[in-house]
Amino acid sequence: MIKPVCVLSCILLASDLDAQVLHTTSPQEQKLLQAVTTITTKLPTTIEQAPGNTTIINKHDITIRPNYRFTDTLQGYEGVLQPKGRGLETFDGAMIRGINNGALLMVDGVVLNDINNNTKMLTAMRAHDLERVEITRGASSALYGSGALSGVINFITAMPDSLAVYGSLGYGNPFSTNGAPENLTNWYLSVGDSFFNKVLRIKATYGGSFSSGYSADNAWVNTSDNGIDNLSGAMPSHKTDGTPILIVGDMGHQRYNTHDARIKAQADIGTSGVLDAWVQYSSYNYIHHRQQSFLRDHSGSVAWGNKTSGFTNSNANGSAPYAYVGGMGNERYNQVISALSYKHYFRNNLWHTSLNHIYGNDIWAGPSSGASPFGGAGSKQDHHYNTTNFESYFALYFSKHHSLLFGTQNRLSNYKQNAYNLSDWRNFSSTTALAKTITGAHNFLGVFLHYQGQFGKYLSTGLSGRWDLWQGFNYTDTTKPNAPNATHNQFSPKFSLNFTPFSNNYATTIIKASGGSSFRAPTFSQKFRDYVRNDGAQTSGNPNLKPEELYSYDIGLEQAIFLKSNFNAQLKLYYFDSFFTNAITTIGKNLENAQRARINGIELSYRQKLFGYGGLFASYTFYNAKLTQDLVSNSQVITAGNRLPGVPEHSGYVQLYYDDSKVLGSLSCEMASKRYKDLANISQKVWGVYSSNDAYYLLDMRLGYRMKYLELSANLTNLLDYKYYSYYRAPGRAFYLEVASRF
Repeated sequence: MIKPVCVLSCILLASDLDAQVLHTTSPQEQKLLQAVTTITTKLPTTIEQAPGNTTIINKHDITIRPNYRFTDTLQGYEGVLQPKGRGLETFDGAMIRGINNGALLMVDGVVLNDINNNTKMLTAMRAHDLERVEITRGASSALYGSGALSGVINFITAMPDSLAVYGSLGYGNPFSTNGAPENLTNWYLSVGDSFFNKVLRIKATYGGSFSSGYSADNAWVNTSDNGIDNLSGAMPSHKTDGTPILIVGDMGHQRYNTHDARIKAQADIGTSGVLDAWVQYSSYNYIHHRQQSFLRDHSGSVAWGNKTSGFTNSNANGSAPYAYVGGMGNERYNQVISALSYKHYFRNNLWHTSLNHIYGNDIWAGPSSGASPFGGAGSKQDHHYNTTNFESYFALYFSKHHSLLFGTQNRLSNYKQNAYNLSDWRNFSSTTALAKTITGAHNFLGVFLHYQGQFGKYLSTGLSGRWDLWQGFNYTDTTKPNAPNATHNQFSPKFSLNFTPFSNNYATTIIKASGGSSFRAPTFSQKFRDYVRNDGAQTSGNPNLKPEELYSYDIGLEQAIFLKSNFNAQLKLYYFDSFFTNAITTIGKNLENAQRARINGIELSYRQKLFGYGGLFASYTFYNAKLTQDLVSNSQVITAGNRLPGVPEHSGYVQLYYDDSKVLGSLSCEMASKRYKDLANISQKVWGVYSSNDAYYLLDMRLGYRMKYLELSANLTNLLDYKYYSYYRAPGRAFYLEVASRF
């Protein structure tokens, strides 16, 4: 039976049809850029013709360095920052080109961003399951709609074509007590095979992790707090604005576990089609435990303060100050993804349609001000998320050099939250009363068009456009008047031009330019949620928010040399420039479409192969992210020129690696400069304290050895034991040992 080309076209330039679809023009170009991306135009496209700066992270890149969860694979790539936190990243995701939550994240083409633009369950997904990762930078709403402000990332899982069994078990711990997640255990198992002469392919996977955590949150009180009168042991410190505080202990270790299970099937339909179906269940839960107090009474015994009364514990002298419980919580999150898609080829043309659904249930419980670390009154929020996404497009090839893709997409997301009072914040079932219910829904209906053309050997171009109708409706809150519905029309164009002036067996030069606009609708939380952070900062939602808009362009050079040697090298240099209008920002306690901002900078990467088995990879990104207008907050003026919060000025990465199929290893160093926490830069005077976002320099190492059926490896992370805060106290020096077997 002839294999359907739609399977092969997503992997290699391997068939005559693929060669037509991918417009290869010479053996040299095909050899140079065998990696094919499907994320930039929704069709298999070589890097030469892909618009803008596109990265493909292959299985080799994933294997040679420490990678625990999906987003770890993004570490160090130019223009991309993945979160640094405390082990379990409950708001896992990625930043592209300095725009917080500006990227659309997908797994096997399924969009994960929910109605609050969160991609939380990435934290549970094991990197062992990945075949490759594709990253495209720049305005991407022309093909992907809302949320693709600064780019798109697609995590692509592996599928077998014969019997394949893989299992791994790993254990890690910090080198010093309470320095990083303790008793970290990861496990993973996958079983896959093909049947009926490889017409049907099935794979099942299961992965999980457990850790008893570490204390990443400080417990603090104001220096004037009388809740610790006559007690000793408090440690002087500061808030980020310079206000003196006293650290009186910690909020406990964040003990957590995660689970991720998936079954996926692919079936060839005749000689021209492929049916793809999969279901995935992911979960995490955590609780803060083993809280520690630094306070001592007159006899030297552990004390917990007495700001509130009415709660006692055999290990406590009265109740704890509120700061002990303000950052603690107990959360359980479950998510189910169901996906179905079909591809069919009509000679050289392609029809693709997909339908997927994501359901998430997030239950969070936290203490009230009268509670203690050991229990007491609290509240519970029971969140339900649903997203249904339908997409269908047709690719028409006029010739092997010119194609037109057109399609439609509908993405419906809804949300419901029930808030309850609890008699014991540590017990989800101790519900006493329903406090309120809030609901909302967002619907995006889009139609899109993309033309791709190649003119001679040297020039290719792409032109895209998309119209979206965004509707927000069913906004209800049982404690407030219902909010009005929202409707917004948005057009998102994009243009790209790629020029290859020089290409032969020894070197290839590519010059790229692209530009367009993108948008992001306000999230449900931005419209309605009132929120208080652990550091006391308050934010109130605004139901009248409009979508944010971004206009951006980039221009770059990609140079490859010594293509046929064991010392081949690739250099990429890009300049990018982005202009925000209607950007949502906090003015005082309120969210407003008030911000105009500009983010421009430079992306640089260099990859050098050494002797066939080793290599060097280095990257650097400069971010010039600044407010471009004055903002007034009561009597405070936030001046143009202030840096945007959460964006470093510099980030960089250097990695040396080796892999000869038996021995593998890498040594890498990642750095990023400090980041402000809000637009009022002058209000941040202290770094290196709780809730700051500090500069960091992280040295990591991985060593491994492969035998016929067995693989042994060791990861050493933050070897310099660099101390810094990424809001929380970030993990210090730690080790991780893993044994794996493959059949």
